[in-house]
Amino acid sequence: MSEPPFTLALMSDPARAQVLRLAPDSASMVAAQRLARSGSWRDVGGSERGIWGLCAGSAAAPYETVVDLAGMDGACTCPSRKRPCKHVLALLLLWTDDGIGVAAEPQFVTRWFDRRSAAAQRAATTIRGGTERGSGLADPDAAAKRAAERRRRVDLGLTELDTWLRDQVRAGLATLPRAGYGHFDAVAARMVDAQAPGVAGTLRGIPGELVGADWPERALHALGGLRLLVRAHQGLDRLPPDLAATVRSRVGYPVSKDEVLRGPGVADRWHALAAVDTIEFQLESRRVWLLGERTGRWAVWLAFAVPGQPMDTSVQPGQLIDGDLHFYPGSGQHRALVGAGRRTDPVPFPPRGEGLAEVRAAFAELLAADPWASRMPALVRGVPVAPDEPGRPWLLADGAGETCSLEDAGTDPWMLLAHSCGDPISVFGEWHGGRLLPLAVLAEPAAVPA
Repeated sequence: MSEPPFTLALMSDPARAQVLRLAPDSASMVAAQRLARSGSWRDVGGSERGIWGLCAGSAAAPYETVVDLAGMDGACTCPSRKRPCKHVLALLLLWTDDGIGVAAEPQFVTRWFDRRSAAAQRAATTIRGGTERGSGLADPDAAAKRAAERRRRVDLGLTELDTWLRDQVRAGLATLPRAGYGHFDAVAARMVDAQAPGVAGTLRGIPGELVGADWPERALHALGGLRLLVRAHQGLDRLPPDLAATVRSRVGYPVSKDEVLRGPGVADRWHALAAVDTIEFQLESRRVWLLGERTGRWAVWLAFAVPGQPMDTSVQPGQLIDGDLHFYPGSGQHRALVGAGRRTDPVPFPPRGEGLAEVRAAFAELLAADPWASRMPALVRGVPVAPDEPGRPWLLADGAGETCSLEDAGTDPWMLLAHSCGDPISVFGEWHGGRLLPLAVLAEPAAVPA
């Protein structure tokens, strides 16, 4: 496999590079490499299904670590909430560096693979059942009644939310930081009951915005966005189809995968540039950003996993998908599903990136299409600038002298500076309305002989 043209670390061995790209942050990357050389491992072995080993740690009993090589996914009994943890990464590094001998599976390995197979079987059964129900066998009148009942419940819930929003503004925002998460969790739970999970997620995210000097502005923006969503849902039937689909998506109306895949696909060579893992209320999610080589279109592939369920790793950074992506309905939407196509090794793909003025203009266009958008993929051409005072953020300066702050992605920002050496580099990340969360550095185009 050839070396991918984007990375946040300088590595030469492709197999080792593929393992280290799975690291959730630079600290895990460094810790895994140290652990692989530490001599803390014993009873390491492998089979057709995967590899495993016991690693001595701070607990009395060694940590049981197992990895499914087919999906490059694993589990460990250590208390770390990172996925994958440093033990899984270290075990994979042992495998890529020296190889692992064939051995009989211990009981903990067999149990893990059996649970994984059972979970996959249950998921497949659920999907088949949903497909059968959506294939025309269901009663269309009953489906229409269920849709009308959901619309009624959402309307009632959003009416209550509108009253709550008015109360917050009437009472003033000064007390919100002291209100705590419970103040928002109560109304979020009511939105879940009203079958508006998208609204509930927005409400639960507001307490995280109540920090920093500009928290009143961000809090008012969040509350105002919810108020706009309430009003948009009230006039849902009068909105253009794309905007109406966006409103439904933000509220949390479900759209089946079958329905999306039946829509037209966008054919291209899709480069998976980077991934972001998050945990919210024990629900793990992963979003992988892709860029079309010919169309220049951005897409995001989402995967979710509840505790005990393996994460879908069929799309990973570094892959090239030559085929169709099917986008969810709605204006300004990036979410897509992979349709017909094949995954191949990455090839050189060096778009140079844009200046900050172009990025800000693109974000303005996105907000015009989807006023509730909070992030956008961006490829920025610039030079990383270290802070001149402790506590101040790192900056990225483009060729026109404009700057934006860099969010903490768990990646050592000095690594960006090492890539740059004072020269402009193409940084891919998520644009959060004036701040960039750096996720990857795209390699410079190689010289082509005349």
